[in-house]
Amino acid sequence: MAKGRKNGCPVNIKNWLVYILDVATQEFVRIYGMNSLTRSTDSETEDGSAETDVWAEPYVTKRSGSIELEGKEVVVESTGENDAGQEMLNNYADAAGCDADATLKFVDPYGHAWVGDYIVTGRETSADESGTTLSWSLEQVGEVEVLPYEQVTAVALKDGESAAESLNLTIGGAAKIITVDFTPATASNKRFKVTNNKRTVVSVSNVTEEGFTITPLSAGTATISVTTVSGGKTANLTVTVAAS
Repeated sequence: MAKGRKNGCPVNIKNWLVYILDVATQEFVRIYGMNSLTRSTDSETEDGSAETDVWAEPYVTKRSGSIELEGKEVVVESTGENDAGQEMLNNYADAAGCDADATLKFVDPYGHAWVGDYIVTGRETSADESGTTLSWSLEQVGEVEVLPYEQVTAVALKDGESAAESLNLTIGGAAKIITVDFTPATASNKRFKVTNNKRTVVSVSNVTEEGFTITPLSAGTATISVTTVSGGKTANLTVTVAAS
C-alpha cells in the first residue's frame, strides 16, 4: 500500500470534492477549481507517514494545524458569475475573528470524507498565461469529524423521475438526459463509468456527477452501461433509435 504523505506536503486534489457549508441553508456548497491542499499539524505525534493509506493521513484526529488550499479561478459560463463556493471562501477571508470560521468538507476520490471547522485567515491572487490562481490559508479549530463510509449496494438509471431500462428515440429527435441513481442515496462514492457499445447509433456526452446526455444519431440499437467505481455495480439501458 502507498504510504501517507508527510506533514506539510501538498496533495493533488483535482479528483477530490471540496465543499463549504452555507450557514443560511445548512447545505454544503461545492467549491470548484481546487487542485492542491497542503496540511500542516502542530503536533509532534505520528504524522501519518508510517503504515497508513494515502487517504488516511488527513483524517488523524486530536491535532490542531493549518491548511493551504489552491485552485484556479472558476467563472460560471452561463451567468458570468464567480463560482459560489470560491466566493464563500473569499467572504470568510475578508471577515475577522469568529466571523471567519467556516465549515469545510473534504472528500477524496474513494469517498472517504472529513468535516472540520477552519478560520480562513487570508487569501492571495496571482495571474499568468494559464489564468488566475487563488489560494486560501485556513487554521483548524478543534478536531475534524471523520464521516462514516457507506458502500454502494445498487445503481439504477432514470429518465426524469421514472426508472429507465429501455429508451426509444428518433433520428433528429431531442436528446435525453439520464440520471444515475445510487442506493443508498447517501453512498460515499458516487463515481461511475459509462460505456456505449454502438457509438454510431447514439452518442453519450455531458457526463457529470449526476448523469449524462444521450443523443440519437442513426437507426439501430445501442446498450449504455453504467458501472460504479465503488463495488462495480452495473445498470444497463437499451436505446432503440428509429427513423423519423
